[in-house]
Amino acid sequence: MSEHFYTSIAKYYQHIFPANPEQVNFLSTVLPYNGAKVLDVGCAIGDLSFALSRFGFPIWAFDFDAEMIQIAQNAKSEETMFPVFEMLDMRLIGDHYPEAFFDTAICFGNTLVHLLNDDDILKFIQAAYKVLSPEGKLTIQIMNYQYIIDNQIKSLPLIDNEHIVFERKYEYENDSDLIDFNTKLTIKSTGQEIANSVKLYAIRQNKLQELLKKAGFGSFEFYGNFKSEPLTNNSLPLILTCQK
Repeated sequence: MSEHFYTSIAKYYQHIFPANPEQVNFLSTVLPYNGAKVLDVGCAIGDLSFALSRFGFPIWAFDFDAEMIQIAQNAKSEETMFPVFEMLDMRLIGDHYPEAFFDTAICFGNTLVHLLNDDDILKFIQAAYKVLSPEGKLTIQIMNYQYIIDNQIKSLPLIDNEHIVFERKYEYENDSDLIDFNTKLTIKSTGQEIANSVKLYAIRQNKLQELLKKAGFGSFEFYGNFKSEPLTNNSLPLILTCQK
């Protein structure tokens, strides 16, 4: 997991990945009832957590990057209890939160694949299982690495708006499930360029489902986008829901 990567782009994050209403609409079909307790894993600057809290959901949210959490904290009104933001390693949630406390846990933004091996991913999944209530749901969004690897995708769509340009490229290692994720962020107002690289674990759908089953999850549903359209061989995102 790379702190510098996200610290260096944190103050521009709202321009790179602005709040996505489709995520909220998707979760409205997943969250079990109004007032359900939600854990937001890898919350970044908290946009999704804020959106859900406005709908009445009590949200606990964390990120591994201190700068991201500071931005989220600064955006929070002093008069409101939720979202509760803190800095935390996702592998440690089982020791940090009460057992069977949350009704739903969400892990969006390709956060999961910053854990670089099956053991660490299983550790997180088992911890999520522990803190979820009976019949609690876990929802994960990553990239569809089966499609990416099979087609040797070299870059993701360019993000270009009035504030920034964000380039994202992949480099592959021979006989390895680890890939280099190389980015360049250009700030249009100043011309500043911020280059970064971080390793990601290109976990495939079958392996992820195997680890989730090992932890005790079932009732799997897979989607190719936040419009709840089915996952296909050509889907770039991979979204799944499963139940304890």
